[in-house]
Amino acid sequence: MSHQLQSSFTILEHRVAERTAELQVAKVIADNANQAKSEFLANMSHELRTPLNGILGYAQILGRAKSIADKERHGVNIIHQCGTHLLTLINDILDISKIEARKLELVPHAIHLPSLLQGVMEISQIRTQQKNIDFRYEPDENLPSGVIVDEKRLRQVLINLLGNATKFTDQGGVTFKVQLLNPDTYQNTAPKLRFAVIDTGVGIAPENMQKLFKAFGQVGDRSRQAEGTGLGLAISQQIVQLMGGKIQVQSQLGVGSEFFFTVELPLATNWTHQQTSEAGNIVGYAEEQQRILVVDDRWENRSVIVNLLEPLGFAVLEAENGQDGLEKMRASLPDLVITDLQMPIMDGFTMLKQLRDDPDLKHLKVLVSSASVAQLDQQMSLEAGGDDFLAKPVNTQDLFNLLAYHLQLTWNHEEVTAPATPASEIIAPPPADLQILLELAQEGRLKKLIEVAEQIGQQDDRYQSFAHQVLQLAKKFQSEKIEQLIQAYLQEYLTNDSEK
Repeated sequence: MSHQLQSSFTILEHRVAERTAELQVAKVIADNANQAKSEFLANMSHELRTPLNGILGYAQILGRAKSIADKERHGVNIIHQCGTHLLTLINDILDISKIEARKLELVPHAIHLPSLLQGVMEISQIRTQQKNIDFRYEPDENLPSGVIVDEKRLRQVLINLLGNATKFTDQGGVTFKVQLLNPDTYQNTAPKLRFAVIDTGVGIAPENMQKLFKAFGQVGDRSRQAEGTGLGLAISQQIVQLMGGKIQVQSQLGVGSEFFFTVELPLATNWTHQQTSEAGNIVGYAEEQQRILVVDDRWENRSVIVNLLEPLGFAVLEAENGQDGLEKMRASLPDLVITDLQMPIMDGFTMLKQLRDDPDLKHLKVLVSSASVAQLDQQMSLEAGGDDFLAKPVNTQDLFNLLAYHLQLTWNHEEVTAPATPASEIIAPPPADLQILLELAQEGRLKKLIEVAEQIGQQDDRYQSFAHQVLQLAKKFQSEKIEQLIQAYLQEYLTNDSEK
């Protein structure tokens, strides 16, 4: 009996060893397949981003042109929106690949929270206005100024949730609410923030709730599913979980939905409010002329930078590869270099190493601009000697912010013609109408405010100049300036009444 038992144990050990060997082989095959997929997606991303850089770059260049007519400008904006949407789809595919490989990581740093939320609000407000629905932004009055968070990833989650709410809402509106849950203790612990997106849309059926956060798991109306990859919520949930929270949903079919999550973000007391200006209003800079060298083997990439910077007064030089770039640096000593990574003859990494080893060039400021968005490539480019990273497709605002920071520039802006005080020749409507407009501006209901202002201008020709003044500010989403303007008119009425 003991011999039979020993024999059985021996057979079992052999089977376990064989199965372990099979599993190890299978793991190697799976790892190799994952690696091959990751490399393919990275290469595909790079190839797609290169033409997108030209499309989005020239859309931004044309959008800044003063001579372009409104109709053509609208077409340029559509090109930019479509290109940006395509870029989002590419990023979604790359992110789900990172999640599968467990390589999605957060890169937290100190940020100015109100600026981040304001930017998210403005993007979302444009989308709701296009659908002719209301948008409400309700930030807690006690929100901290500085927190430590991965700004890019938090923005990605919020824009995704707000974009979904807008997509599935045809009547009513979308509300973006940010609450501080521990106002009395956050200074000693950490701010506990609750982000909520509430809509009056189609709602979600109970049987579809479990599918919401699965990759490619789109639910609801098929005509609306055509928009997006079905990856946004899966990625957003992963990001929020990495932050220590979880996206939750409350929904009623035909009534609306609320997506919300709570996270604790460390308080940042040493944050610096980056110089962010409206890129469209920048017309030059106060300092002496700066020389910029653009090193890139693709002429269209160099052309985007040249056409963005030359109108502002920069002297822009061009080089086709790293070797050419080093020669032009030695000949002209530019104030800043913008370089690609993948180039023939000499790539960006080699050029950076030689540049930092050269006593005459090592002081130069270098921005690495690449279509590769892999965190490893960004880290390697900074370790190789780059001062900062500028992703392609190049975003005008990001480019201007980096130039301002590294060259210590003070931007000159185009004068805003809209007055903050009432012009004497403009006749304002009665105080009751002004009060309605003031309340709409304070609530952030700009779509309704535009409707009311247009009605006021149509009802009486005397008020057309006033209506035009308000509409110009509303179309630029300048709620605070509208409030200041209307309060000035109301004050004028009070002053005139007291003098009678």
